Amino acid sequence: MKSKQWEMVATVDIDGPKQLPQITLDKDGYATAVDATSPSLAAPVGVLRSAVTDNFATGGETAGKKVFNPSEASQRQIKIRDETARKFGPRGTTRFATADPQFAGASALKTITGALVIFSHTQHDAVTAPGLGIVPEKHDRAWLGTSPSPAFTYTFTCSDITAVPSTPGPSRLLGYGCRRTDAKAAGPSTSV
Repeated sequence: MKSKQWEMVATVDIDGPKQLPQITLDKDGYATAVDATSPSLAAPVGVLRSAVTDNFATGGETAGKKVFNPSEASQRQIKIRDETARKFGPRGTTRFATADPQFAGASALKTITGALVIFSHTQHDAVTAPGLGIVPEKHDRAWLGTSPSPAFTYTFTCSDITAVPSTPGPSRLLGYGCRRTDAKAAGPSTSV
C-alpha cells in the first residue's frame, strides 16, 4: 500500500511587491538556497526573530529599530503593540513576550544584495486586569468560553519575510502575518 502525503503552505503578504529584492538565479535559472542561520548574513534568523518580537514587546526599542530599517511592516507591528498596550487604560495591562517558535525552521534565498529570509515566530500576549473580570470577546469564545477572568494569555504564530543584506547594515521587514493559535484564562498575576 502506498502511503499518502500531504503538505501545508503558509503565505506572507508583502506590503509592496516592488520591495522584493532580485533573487539570484544559477545558470539553469533556479534560485539558490542560503543558510538562514549563517553568520555571513548581516542578521541571521535568530537575530531577526528577536527583532520582530521586540517590535511587539517594546515598540522596537531594544532590538527592532536596530535590526530593521523603518518599513510599513515594522511600523504596523509597533502600532499594534502601542494600541494593544493601552486597550484597558489604567484598569489593566497587556504585555507581549517571545516564546519558543512552534516552527523553528527558516528558509532563505540568495539575492543580489544578500538574502530573502522567511521564518516564523511565536509570541504570547498576556492581558491582566487585577480585581476586574475581563469578559471574552466574541471571536475569543472558541478558546475561552464566556466566563470572565482577571487574566488571559493568547498565543500567536506568525510568518515573517525580510530582506537581509550580506554586508553589515539594517534588514528590511517586508511583510508578516499573525494568527492566534491558542488562548487560556489565567490567574490574576499572569505574566508572560
